[in-house]
Amino acid sequence: MRSEAASPLRPDDRAFVETLVRDLGPRVLAYVHRVCGDRQAAEDIVAETFCRAVENLSAVRTGGRHDLYVLKIARNLCRDRFRRRRASESAEWLDERAASGEAPTDVAVLREQRAAVQAAVDELPEPLREVVVLRMSVGLKFEEIAELLHIPLGTALSRMHAALQRLRSALGVER
Repeated sequence: MRSEAASPLRPDDRAFVETLVRDLGPRVLAYVHRVCGDRQAAEDIVAETFCRAVENLSAVRTGGRHDLYVLKIARNLCRDRFRRRRASESAEWLDERAASGEAPTDVAVLREQRAAVQAAVDELPEPLREVVVLRMSVGLKFEEIAELLHIPLGTALSRMHAALQRLRSALGVER
C-alpha cells in the first residue's frame, strides 16, 4: 500500500512527464481506443499507463525509446483488461464521420465497408491483429513493432503479410 504523502516530482521529472503526455498521449489513446473499443475505458487505461510510467520514471528515462516503453505499458494494461473481461466488444477503428455533402447512400456504403473491414480485422488471430493495429492505428514502423513485441523484424513483416492475405480473402479483394 502506498503512503498518502508520496514524494513530489522534481522539476526536471515533471517537465519530462509533461513532455511524455503531450507527445505520446494522442498516439497511446488511439492505440488503446482501437484495442479496447470503448472511449471511456481507453481514457482510463491511458491514465493508468502514464501513472505507471511515472512510477517507473527512471526505467522510462533510461529505456531509450520512451514511446515504445509507454506503449508497452498500455499494451500490457489492455491485455490485463481482456483477461478480466473475455467478452468481446465491438471496437470503432475507423472514423465514422462523413464529409459534408455526401449522399446518404454513399455514407451508408462507406459505413458498411468500414464495418466489414473492422469485422475482418477482429477475426484475425491476436498476433496478426496486433501487428495490423500497431501499424495502421498507431503508425509504428515495422522495426518499432518488432521491438515492442519482442519479435524479429522478419516475423513482424510476415505477420503483416499474412494478415493482409487473410483480410483480402475475407473481404473478397482480388490482388
